[in-house]
Amino acid sequence: MITPLPRSLDPLPGELLAGYVMRLAHRLDVAPDTILRRTGLADCQPNTQAITRTTLSLELPVQRMNDFQTATRLTAAEATALTLLPLAPRYPPIAHSLDVVRAGKRIPALDWLFPSAARYCPDCLAGDKTGLQADHGGPWKTDWRLPVVFACPHHQRFLEHLCPECRRPLTDRFGQLIARPTIAGLHPAQCRAPLAQGSRRTQRTAHLCGARLDQQPAGPPEPLPKELAALQKKITTMLSPDTPAATASEYFTDLQMVSGLVMITWPRARPVAAGVDTRRTDQVLAARQEPSHSIHVSAPPWDALACASILLPADSILSAADLQTALAPLAPVENRTRSGIDPKRHRSWDTAFRRYQDDCSQRFQNAAEYLVSTHRRSGRGGSRLPQRGLDYGPQHVPAFLPLQWAERHLGAFTVAFSVPVLRRTTSAFLVRRALGRTIGDAAEFLGLGIDGKGLGTPITRWARRQGTPQAYERAADAIAAELASSPLIDYRHRRTLLADWTLPPDAWHQIAGQLKRRPSPRYISDDRARLAATAYIWTQVTHGEIQFAPQPTESRDDPGLDAAWSQDRFTVGQWLRQNKVPFYQQMKPLLDAYAAQLTRAVDATRSSRQLSRSLAN
Repeated sequence: MITPLPRSLDPLPGELLAGYVMRLAHRLDVAPDTILRRTGLADCQPNTQAITRTTLSLELPVQRMNDFQTATRLTAAEATALTLLPLAPRYPPIAHSLDVVRAGKRIPALDWLFPSAARYCPDCLAGDKTGLQADHGGPWKTDWRLPVVFACPHHQRFLEHLCPECRRPLTDRFGQLIARPTIAGLHPAQCRAPLAQGSRRTQRTAHLCGARLDQQPAGPPEPLPKELAALQKKITTMLSPDTPAATASEYFTDLQMVSGLVMITWPRARPVAAGVDTRRTDQVLAARQEPSHSIHVSAPPWDALACASILLPADSILSAADLQTALAPLAPVENRTRSGIDPKRHRSWDTAFRRYQDDCSQRFQNAAEYLVSTHRRSGRGGSRLPQRGLDYGPQHVPAFLPLQWAERHLGAFTVAFSVPVLRRTTSAFLVRRALGRTIGDAAEFLGLGIDGKGLGTPITRWARRQGTPQAYERAADAIAAELASSPLIDYRHRRTLLADWTLPPDAWHQIAGQLKRRPSPRYISDDRARLAATAYIWTQVTHGEIQFAPQPTESRDDPGLDAAWSQDRFTVGQWLRQNKVPFYQQMKPLLDAYAAQLTRAVDATRSSRQLSRSLAN
């Protein structure tokens, strides 16, 4: 049964649960293990040492919360403030950890949340030298668990991550809330690392380092450059209630993703701000190139200065007006093919992005479409998934891109590719964005009658050779924006209804009866001309290419018409488009008027039978 402790402590602002327990144990002159047991935080098992998991620093379950409050006489708000729970809505790694813990699963290693306090500010640990802080020290803070907190804004200095005496990291690798909790007599600011490295069962104070973390070597601390001070202030503001939780959550996820790319491609995005020393970052990231190094490539360094040198360019990239262009030098798809970086490093980033992409801002998700070749797939080696956030569907893309759009946005590519190739390829690219799967599937969706091999790849390869690998994607972005802002037309519905349609003979005779000029000697027979005019009208209604017009059933059943069909549609179509042959100059506006009438009828009906009745009326 839990009973109140003889004395308690008021928590200090921003204090971490583990730090509070150590200060309370020091005040009562007992081992932290005693406080953990007396407050209900320890898992007591027969014949074993009590274990207190670090997961309790995320959230205190109801029963443990009640026991802890009873023993310490704290309010629910005070006890909750000792955990990371208040920061969960703003910092996604905490929320992800909570989801796992609440599901009863073992918490995984998270790249952007230290398992325990891995950094500290010596001046904060020293306290304000008044009252209880003079005897028991200042607070171990909750936000020191967050890798994005690399400096102390109050004391304007970088956080430390090594003991000044033994030069060992603070982090306890064995999952305990407090390292070696059974040892009494240690000040909360003393190093708890064993003198013999790797010794887990050290039971005496004399076997521990014991150096005071709040007493650093003589000399001023490393200065905090103004750029990094400004970044830390921005991050602190994001963590505070002054910033909407959704905004902060998206920012930190974006920052995590971009920081991972900065580390993978280092020193490509090395910061050039005055006073920012990147030598530690060089050393830390160089060590990760070794095959034996097991730390996830996107894990932030414990070294606060090295971490800050990564966060600074990442934040700068996220602040760019054109995020896609700013991210382009770090794009995995480029680095895989040109930089020689181990593909495994990018695949691990891809995995992290697939896990956290829903937490990213829509702006970053849109830019990431061109960063990652796998995150839009159903699984490793699986099919590509549709791009989210589009304002159009695959059915709204014309099979042959409007000429004016091509002239506006694809002019730079005409030195190497014909305009028809660019128009056809770009339509397929736009469909693939909305449809997913492969470029061949997009070509089939558009009824192009080709397998998609060669569509797009020559263009993107040419753009890489020109040193502008993102140029084609950016042009496609601009065209997609024009498409989305235009009236959306269901071109697939038009193609479907006109798949077996031919210009009715009576309609053709009505058009031919209005022609005053006589046809030239090269004029083909009436039936062949009608079928060729069918192909031309089909292109006008569906915005397709004449070579992909469906072959009329009549020509398939007539060997004579079948042999002439392909040539006739190209010949007549060319005369109509060129608008120079007098006979076809007179015919073209009549066919265009019929195409406009047919377009209205197709858009107003849902079946071929309804279309036939509509045209008959």
